[in-house]
Amino acid sequence: MNTFCDQLMIQYLDPARIQGLLVPADDPDKNRLRALLASVYEPSTLEVHVLEAPSVLTTQFQVPLDDPLTVRANWEKLLPDTAQARAVLEVPRTGPPLWIDVALDTRVTAQVALTSGALDALASEDLTGLSQQEFVARFAFLDLADLMRRAQVSDYQELQAEFPRIYRLHHAQPPPFDPTAPGRTFRLRVSVLVFPDLNDLAGALRRLVQSRQALDESRPHPDEYDGGAVLAAGAWLAVFPRAATLPNPEPAGLEQQVTDLLATDGFVTAFETTT
Repeated sequence: MNTFCDQLMIQYLDPARIQGLLVPADDPDKNRLRALLASVYEPSTLEVHVLEAPSVLTTQFQVPLDDPLTVRANWEKLLPDTAQARAVLEVPRTGPPLWIDVALDTRVTAQVALTSGALDALASEDLTGLSQQEFVARFAFLDLADLMRRAQVSDYQELQAEFPRIYRLHHAQPPPFDPTAPGRTFRLRVSVLVFPDLNDLAGALRRLVQSRQALDESRPHPDEYDGGAVLAAGAWLAVFPRAATLPNPEPAGLEQQVTDLLATDGFVTAFETTT
């Protein structure tokens, strides 16, 4: 066990250490777990209030990650007969293989609240008697220029002719958060990549981006769920040694800077120690 990754894999044989990785003891609000969940599930009509401790179904070490290279080709013949063919091939990409150091299949239960109510009423307004200035004043929530562009009209008079009425949807107030209501369970795959130090953050970010892209391509996922959008096939957690921050006079500040940097691209960061 000569490397940081080797030592962590031994430690992660203990389910308690895996739980501590996902929900650290000094993180009572489960902010790390919230960030992992949010990197996959982007809510549009839901708001997460309470997260329960995750249920880890499987833990795998050193999982190979396919990184296919997609090749598209077109062939066309014009004379004497018109013919056309298209083909899509996937061939293995040449280069170093990609590996996930620790792959976790988890279930996360969340207490959620609706952020928008059901459709309550439908109202319409007659545009034929409104001047352009009156329209702007009455429908301040609309961008008139953008509306005309989307309607493919050149001026306000043409908009009136094409769409003599405008409709507005009224939604009821969403119900208040009910902490006694059953929670919603999300499947969350967490891919952990371990880095030996902080000497090459650019390289770490490139490895994370390449690995996430390969996983998304090899494991198709739906674009949405009942409540929002699905951003990726799984969450990604980058683990660095906590000792790597010691030479810095403000190690906590450096950890936060690294965390903020990786978060700009949807990655979650952890700093671990080995025993």
